[in-house]
Amino acid sequence: MKHPHLHLCCGDVYLKGYVNIDIFGKLVTEVKHNPNETDLNHYYKYTFKESKPREFIVDKQMNILEKWDFKDKSVHEIVMISAIEHFTKKEAEFIMSEIKRVLMPKGQLIIDFPDIKRDVERYHDTDPEFLMELLYCNHKNKFSVHNWGYTKTTFKKLLGDGWKEVVWTNIVEHSYPMMGALCIRENK
Repeated sequence: MKHPHLHLCCGDVYLKGYVNIDIFGKLVTEVKHNPNETDLNHYYKYTFKESKPREFIVDKQMNILEKWDFKDKSVHEIVMISAIEHFTKKEAEFIMSEIKRVLMPKGQLIIDFPDIKRDVERYHDTDPEFLMELLYCNHKNKFSVHNWGYTKTTFKKLLGDGWKEVVWTNIVEHSYPMMGALCIRENK
């Protein structure tokens, strides 16, 4: 792939046409059938409350908290769904520095994260237990914890400079409020 499309922290969602990356998981070359395969328009096959654990199937095992083995300005697109909130602020800053390093000019970052304000407004009185899970995650393992949250302002600060455009939009369908951003790198 000349200019790959990366799907970071893919978990149990395997995007067709992307290099699916997570810290662990079975390599796709080791499976006969991949039940996790999907596309951005059908990202989640089950709602959050219906979801059951499925095996992670990846193209590449990689710790995104260490320098990535992709060349500078070599990646066309990066997708990161429901993931950046699982990292501390300092870790997210490192991840963003690597994203900026590897994205080519006009490359795009497609990302979303919990819309904390809308989550609280929607679930505070109607489903406080679910609200706590949305805010803090389910703690089923060391990766299932939310370590930081974002607003439009704090996310733009995390992005830093070097972006031509940031468009706030719905990235994938969720059964709870999320904030999505399509971020396009500058031309240089």
